[in-house]
Amino acid sequence: MAYRIASRLNWSTFGWLFWMLAAVYLGHWGWRWLGLSRPEWVQHYLDDLLCLPLVLSITLFVLRFFYGTQLRLSWYHVAFTVLYFTLAFEVLFPMFMPRYTGDWVDVALYAVGGLLFYRFQNKCTGSRIL
Repeated sequence: MAYRIASRLNWSTFGWLFWMLAAVYLGHWGWRWLGLSRPEWVQHYLDDLLCLPLVLSITLFVLRFFYGTQLRLSWYHVAFTVLYFTLAFEVLFPMFMPRYTGDWVDVALYAVGGLLFYRFQNKCTGSRIL
């Protein structure tokens, strides 16, 4: 039974770009954890750029487990995710939690991250679109 579940995992969903972005994120996380000083643009904007390609790749991996390896996300799924993250982290959370601040540069970085995912990481050999 376990071999059937393992055979449904499509590890090719995580291409070279995903692993590179994940390494950059983990390096930044370790840099922050060590308390070392970082350039201001890295401190405030790097995580926002890396967020959507990583989140959407993991989401696609899970969806491919349930719906098949040929699945890919459509442009409006990616656009909805960009809009969702924008509303949550740049509009709603700053209204109720002082830890968060709304920044329109973050919105642009979410959009660039969504485009990176859609263009380079949302690949499959078939044409089935969710």
